[in-house]
Amino acid sequence: MPETIKPQPGRESSDKLAALANEAVRAFREENGEGFRELVNAYEGQSADVALFGHGRFHIAVSRGAVDIRPDQMRGSGATGRGATTPETLLAILEGKLTPLEAFFKGDLVARSSSAELHKAYDYFVRFSGTVLRSRRFQQLLEQFRQTFAQK
Repeated sequence: MPETIKPQPGRESSDKLAALANEAVRAFREENGEGFRELVNAYEGQSADVALFGHGRFHIAVSRGAVDIRPDQMRGSGATGRGATTPETLLAILEGKLTPLEAFFKGDLVARSSSAELHKAYDYFVRFSGTVLRSRRFQQLLEQFRQTFAQK
């Protein structure tokens, strides 16, 4: 039987993905203002291209104390970090069932940047993951993500 080829994600899917990412940034800023300012200061002038395999992509940049997320864009300069995963892997990480390192070594998470930047990102993830797991607003966003992007 021939393999079914899935269509490439359209702009609508990238828009939905970026909208959820923007809402997560807003929630973090409102629920943990001090942590948000620390992250923005740590990543000032940096950017990343992020993809959710089969669903969409966005470019995220930090500049002048603000986070800018642009759907369906990849900038790809040498200083730009890159990350990609599947919805199922991202859910497992966000639910605390899998660490980013476990996902990376299994090949379920792609992360490209300098070693120092990858370590910095992981340290921040560990420090702030409790905020996400305890936040009712983040849990609602997680459920929205699950309903929109996870396999049914």
